[in-house]
Amino acid sequence: MSVCRMFGNTRHQVMLLLLSTLGWMIVAVTQSGAVSRCVDQACSPPIGNLASGRTISTLSSCSLLPHLCPEDVHPPAHMTDDPFLHPQTWWASGAGSTATQEQPDEIRLDLETRFCLSHVVLVFRSPRPSAMAIERSADSGKTWEPLQLFARNCSAEFGLPDDSLCTSRYTSATPCSGGEVILRTLDPSSAETRDPYSAATLARLTLTNLRIRLLKSQSCSAPSTPPTGRTSPTASPLTSTSTSENTTYAIFSLLAKGTCLCHGHAEHCVPYNSSQESQQDSNMVFGRCLCTHHTAGDHCEECAPLYNDRPWRPANGSSGEPNPCQKCECHGHSDSCHFSRRAWLSSGGTSGGVCDDCRHNTAGRRCQRCRHGYHRHLSLPLSSAHACTRCRCDQHGSLPPRPDEEGPWCHPRTGQCHCKPGVGGRSCSHCLPGYWGFGDKGCEPCVCPLSCDPNSGQCFDSYLDNQVFNVPIGGKIPDRDYLLPLEDVQWSKELAVSALHYTGKCSCKEKKLRSVSDLCKTKHDYVIKASVLCAHDKGSHAEVQVKVRKVFRSGQVALHPGTISIYPVSWTSRGCTCPILNPGMEYLLAGPEEAGTGRLLVTMQSVVAPWTPRLGLLISEGLRNGCSPSAGLCDGQTPEKCTINSKSMSQQTVQKQD
Repeated sequence: MSVCRMFGNTRHQVMLLLLSTLGWMIVAVTQSGAVSRCVDQACSPPIGNLASGRTISTLSSCSLLPHLCPEDVHPPAHMTDDPFLHPQTWWASGAGSTATQEQPDEIRLDLETRFCLSHVVLVFRSPRPSAMAIERSADSGKTWEPLQLFARNCSAEFGLPDDSLCTSRYTSATPCSGGEVILRTLDPSSAETRDPYSAATLARLTLTNLRIRLLKSQSCSAPSTPPTGRTSPTASPLTSTSTSENTTYAIFSLLAKGTCLCHGHAEHCVPYNSSQESQQDSNMVFGRCLCTHHTAGDHCEECAPLYNDRPWRPANGSSGEPNPCQKCECHGHSDSCHFSRRAWLSSGGTSGGVCDDCRHNTAGRRCQRCRHGYHRHLSLPLSSAHACTRCRCDQHGSLPPRPDEEGPWCHPRTGQCHCKPGVGGRSCSHCLPGYWGFGDKGCEPCVCPLSCDPNSGQCFDSYLDNQVFNVPIGGKIPDRDYLLPLEDVQWSKELAVSALHYTGKCSCKEKKLRSVSDLCKTKHDYVIKASVLCAHDKGSHAEVQVKVRKVFRSGQVALHPGTISIYPVSWTSRGCTCPILNPGMEYLLAGPEEAGTGRLLVTMQSVVAPWTPRLGLLISEGLRNGCSPSAGLCDGQTPEKCTINSKSMSQQTVQKQD
């Protein structure tokens, strides 16, 4: 073999050398243990020949015509072997006569998954076709799209002008051997190349199959002197460079340069399936990405299971921004989350993750609260596996759960159970002071001036022997930064839930509600129907939580049904609450608001009346007869007139009840 024959086509050899060397340099750098190129920036795997290591199929082969291939067999695999190690190998199609010059042939590369194609290079041993098409499929061969059409006459062959889709370039019969056909999927000067990971660019680059259709062969009229380049030393119908009846397609090499599709989130790829495991040391371009930036999937096309707090995005090839996925805050109670568009929009585009299958008896979008039947364990952080503990509610003293609920219900932060009337304690296990007869219906009120024995109902002369199950005076709530704000934090476990009990030394003369006219005479800022939930001694003042059932009047603060706090003023000066508010009881509450803060106060002039159906009827009648909620009860009426109306309403009520 002469040196001239092996290295004569200098331009082609240099081009292959540069492309191959560049690919190996990239692989060597990325596998040398250096810092990953994906750290805080977009990255991509090195480019290689997608045809290497894969099967190339054709419609015909010279091996099917042994009388035309006397010395060698020229299978399709010879198009993808190393041109430096095997310079005298090529693929040859079946030969034909002049009458069959328009008989098409086809070269097809089927990939196992999606890849990105950068360019295609064909080096012909025969004259280049006068018409051919390079096509791609992105759906495993179901549909095809032309990447480039080649024809000496685009209008005659394809009915198209000679423009970007169809070109007459690379269609000349000369050189008779060594002629190239080059396709670049993107114009280097176009805007699409600025960001190779954009949706528009990937729509142009992505493929699962490559098809090269050789539509019309042509003869070469050059002299019979063999051209420089890769040629066979023995003449044959396949090596003839002059016009002959035996015209065929022969191709030295096929390069389909590309890389695995990773959207800018990986710098290495591994075999897509187990059948490729043995080829890890070859030049094969593998199809499954080793994802970074907290992404996942064969092509890094989604976020990792616990990193869906914002939408997945490809990296930005123009700015280099990696656009990594963001971790969901599940407090260690979930291994995955999903993205919610509604949560994303409601957060103003800052967080959209919803934790999946919260463990350790937690619930909520971020596993931040305890599920039904459990409450927070105050001494443990929210991330603890034991942060939620089961509600311990007495089945006799607590209200039963709703039909759609399982197990006892307690406050998710405090653990306070919902007690029946007259029942108190954290677990609703005993009668409140002033009640007796603990049972399935709760406790009955004592019929005594002061209090009575909780078991027998026998009246006591004083409170000396009465066990007090109330909020202890003093104590301090420890700071817990990992919980909710201090005003909303749950109270200490030893704080019982009952009214702040007044002692025997406390003189408490409560204001009596004799008629609806009392509400008309006194300009109360608020009038509500509410049930008392619990109370808390905060040292300088007391705070009582109530659940508003109905709003008759609101002041500067708009009131709505739900849980709110009221503040007994008497606690500061007397050390007790006057009037008395017993948890589990419903009251008609009327009183002033604190100037500036709008807090609802309970003073000695406030109305605290146990709620009864008859009282509710009187209030409703009063509202319908002139005590407008917008103007205030009895606004615009004289006290005498309001009192008369109240008396008449009382008489009407008695008559209705009779």
